[in-house]
Amino acid sequence: MGLKNNLFRLKVFLKDSDKKPIILILKEFFKLWYLKGRFPIHYIGRFLYRKQFKNPEDFMDMHEYRSFIYAKKNNQEEYVNLLANKFLFSLVCEKYKIPTPYVIGHNNANLFFLDYNIIQINTIDEMVVFFQNLFEKYEITTLFIKSFCGYGGRQVLVLELNNLNDQLASFGKLLFQDSYIFQEGIVQHEELNSIYSISINTLRVETYIDNQSKTHVLGTTLRFGSAGNKIDNISSGGIFVPVNSKTGRLVGNGMQSMIYGGAVHYSHPDTDKTFHDFQIPFFKESLELSKVLTKYIPNKLAGWDIAITPIGPVVIEGNHLPMITLGEIGYQGYVKHPLYKEMMSNL
Repeated sequence: MGLKNNLFRLKVFLKDSDKKPIILILKEFFKLWYLKGRFPIHYIGRFLYRKQFKNPEDFMDMHEYRSFIYAKKNNQEEYVNLLANKFLFSLVCEKYKIPTPYVIGHNNANLFFLDYNIIQINTIDEMVVFFQNLFEKYEITTLFIKSFCGYGGRQVLVLELNNLNDQLASFGKLLFQDSYIFQEGIVQHEELNSIYSISINTLRVETYIDNQSKTHVLGTTLRFGSAGNKIDNISSGGIFVPVNSKTGRLVGNGMQSMIYGGAVHYSHPDTDKTFHDFQIPFFKESLELSKVLTKYIPNKLAGWDIAITPIGPVVIEGNHLPMITLGEIGYQGYVKHPLYKEMMSNL
C-alpha cells in the first residue's frame, strides 16, 4: 500500500499544472537535502513544489514533523487517554460545562446504554426499534455515531431518522463489533452552510503549551466536506483551506490531500462559493474555547475540532496527534515560528 500510494503521489506531481519551473524545483529540492541532511520527501508530498510556496525551507520536514507530534514530552499518557477516547472527552466537557454536542447514549457491542438503562440488542431489527425510540424521545432527526477511539473521521457514521432502516441494514453490524457514542447533531452557522451544508465544516485549531505553561495557537485550518460527503476529514477526501490565525479569514485556495488527487479549489466545487477572504463566524471565540480546553486537558500539543453554530463555537473533539502540516500552510512554515527552537528542544 505504501509503494502504491507513493507512486500515485508521483503521478499527481508529474501531472500538476501548478509546478514551479523544473530548474527551480531541482534547486529547492537539493537545497533542502543539504540544509536538513535528509532526503526531502516532504517537498513533493506537501506540495512545496507549487508556485504558492516561496520558501520551502521554512517548513518542517517529515523527520521534524514526526519527532514533534510523537514526542513523549508533548503527549502525557493521562491526557492522551482523554483526547483519544471520545466518550471520556465528552465527559470532561460535560463536567466543566464546555460547549460540545450532547452524548445521548452509547453501546459496548450488543449492550446499549440510554437514560441509565442497559438494553441488550441482538438483531438489526431490535436496533432499528431502539433508535426509533431514541429519535422520538429526544425529538431529533440526526445522530452522529462515533467509535470511542476512531481517528481521522474513520468509523464516524451519520444516522438519519428518514433513512433509518437502510442505514442500519448497511452498517448496523459494525455497532455490534465495537463501542460507539451516539451524539446529537448540531445546527451549523448559515454562513458555513452557504459554502457546504451537507457536512459539519470544522475549524482545526492547533495549540502548543510552552515551557512557561502559556497556551499558543500555532495554526488554524477550515475543513469542508465535498461531493455529497457528510464528513469533512482530509483523510476522507475533504477540502482544507488555510486560515489567517490573526483575522480568521480564509487565505488563498482550498486543497485536497495528494492521495485524493491534490486538487486545488478557488471555490467549493459543489456550490461555487469562493474561499479566499471568507470571514469565519465566531473565530475569536473559537480560539478562546481552544485555550480553555488546554486548561482542562493540558497536553502540550493538541488539535481541537471546532464547529460553529448560530450562537457560537462548540468543540467536536480533541486530538493528541494533530496533522499540523495543515496549520503550517496557513502560517507559511513553522520553522520561522518564534517557538520553533523550543518546540524542537522538547523532543
